[in-house]
Amino acid sequence: MQHSTRHIARILQLSDSHLGPGRDFKLAGINTYQSLGQVLKALPDQDVAPELLAVTGDIAGDGDEAAYHLFNEVMAEQPRSFAWLPGNHDDFPLMRKVLRQPFRRVVELGNWVAIFLVSAQADEVGGHLSETELAELADLLHRYRDEYVLLFMHHMPVEISCRWLDKHRVGNHGQLAELVARCPGVRALFAGHVHQAFSISWQGVGVHSAPSTCFQFAPGSDGFELSEQPPGYRWIDLYSDGRLKTGEGFVAGVEQQVDHRCSGY
Repeated sequence: MQHSTRHIARILQLSDSHLGPGRDFKLAGINTYQSLGQVLKALPDQDVAPELLAVTGDIAGDGDEAAYHLFNEVMAEQPRSFAWLPGNHDDFPLMRKVLRQPFRRVVELGNWVAIFLVSAQADEVGGHLSETELAELADLLHRYRDEYVLLFMHHMPVEISCRWLDKHRVGNHGQLAELVARCPGVRALFAGHVHQAFSISWQGVGVHSAPSTCFQFAPGSDGFELSEQPPGYRWIDLYSDGRLKTGEGFVAGVEQQVDHRCSGY
């Protein structure tokens, strides 16, 4: 591994866009197509190459094919490359058929590797990593044992002190923890699903969630509760000596107002 402090890559994480069948679709009072566009416009200027958009699931609000066509249109205008994975509201087989960008398991960024995992299960809200998924991860961690590794998935493997969301964490997180503990090259794990920015240390690595590009859930809530925080994203800066920096960005001046009468979806 290299041991300089050179800034070699940036990843911008987008999550939980919940696009609907048309540009006028609203969820919890928010036009999700417009809010995704606002987040994309608010992303930092490109000042390092390569840059990657990591899209961590729930691209669609209800697995609608038209939502994936809308996503294709939006991403066709983006200068950055991107990779995606499915969330519990997505239809993974349909995504693989409709989305112009194929599912990418691995993205190499200098001496870093981003691995994209599937924690979503058909017809289930909670997360789970199949035996096939875990076996492939184990093989990849061995293959890239001399690189620095980031893991991306939709569901969090840890609790975030939101009782209703903690039920959705990756059910077999213990098996994931064993793999992570055996691979010192794993530097961090990034997830979506929880519609809020959250960070914690787990198995000696940082676990981070991204805010949603449409609306946020209230931190520390026992049941479904929306926050007034605006749409956002997570940024991740990678350095060739294995360090990373990460934080969140939120869109200023958003005129849309969340509808607190929404009690779930």
